[in-house]
Amino acid sequence: MIKVIAFDYTDVIAPSPVSKWMKQNLTPTDKKYIYYKNHSQRWNVGEAKRQKVYEVLYKMTGVPAHQIWEKFYKNYIADKDVVEIIKSLKNNYKIILFSNFVGEILRELLEKDGIAKLFDEIIISSEHKMQKPNTDFFNLLIQKSGADRKEILFIDDKIKNVEGAKKSGIKSLLYKNPQKLKIGLEKVLK
Repeated sequence: MIKVIAFDYTDVIAPSPVSKWMKQNLTPTDKKYIYYKNHSQRWNVGEAKRQKVYEVLYKMTGVPAHQIWEKFYKNYIADKDVVEIIKSLKNNYKIILFSNFVGEILRELLEKDGIAKLFDEIIISSEHKMQKPNTDFFNLLIQKSGADRKEILFIDDKIKNVEGAKKSGIKSLLYKNPQKLKIGLEKVLK
């Protein structure tokens, strides 16, 4: 029986404006894309603070570092349908945010959108120096959830993270859109 539902943030709860910009402007073989990917792996495990992230985004996008929040994050809005799904689950399940992200930025985004209180626990990769799909990070989720691994459902848009959760004994759903999420939740939570 599921007691805990853990949600990824980027491209599940809120679409990523940085990912959108990359898809519109770069290819996976572009030097700027590779530069970004290398740096994002490092800042997701706490090796860089907000200003360094903004400097990397400046080198990638050409948007000055002091304008990154305005250009990318200020209008980074949580998906209303997903937020409603979370609200509908909150009375019956412990809800956890479990995300690879820079803690300073993500916590500010949650406050900006007024959704931080939806989560009983917020676990951000940069604050723990590890990230999905690392087994140790999933073990931290299990520990902080206060539940058995078989009582946790994890939702993410990346197959490698869903597979990582499954390897850790956690039931998972691959996120595609809010409608498919509702259908998947109905099947799993019967």
